[in-house]
Amino acid sequence: MHLGNVFSALLSWLSAKSKGGRWLLRIEDIDPQRSKKEYAQLLMDDLEWLGLLWDGEPVYQSERSDLYEQYFQLLKDKGLTYPCYCTRADILATQAPHESDGRVVYKGTCRHLPPQPGRVGATRLMVPQREVTFTDGHYGLQSVNLSQQVGDFIIRRKDGAWAYQLVVVIDDALMGVNEVVRGRDLLLSS
Repeated sequence: MHLGNVFSALLSWLSAKSKGGRWLLRIEDIDPQRSKKEYAQLLMDDLEWLGLLWDGEPVYQSERSDLYEQYFQLLKDKGLTYPCYCTRADILATQAPHESDGRVVYKGTCRHLPPQPGRVGATRLMVPQREVTFTDGHYGLQSVNLSQQVGDFIIRRKDGAWAYQLVVVIDDALMGVNEVVRGRDLLLSS
């Protein structure tokens, strides 16, 4: 773990324990190319060494693919997803970064394309043109226009791997998570 991870872990552990809550450990190992069991074990060893003990059994996202498939199909059946064939280079070539962090907001190039049989793409979730507000414990009231500041985002990669933005929401809801501690760089994706 690097110091930023330790800092976030400590803050979230202190917050949960001070409120009589549970501190859950979820191993977000959905990227098959970068995630290895030994990395998860090193992380758990570090947390134990620091005295930051989690409640219950760790949850490994890599073992929940059937669950994610079920919710993915629900979104698909409701017509809220579409295939996207754009590469990162395509997207960068047609747009300038919109956010101060240089992030490019996808403008929906593939949203209204007719079906392309035999062509494999990533799957994006359509976001509505609406304002979402939430209160961050450090930065206060946040207001985000989903279509203008986030854009339709990938929920399943072209290679079939699940995107963090889908599985973390499913897991948070099913695990009863009601407080999340993240770095400032992830404030907008909250």
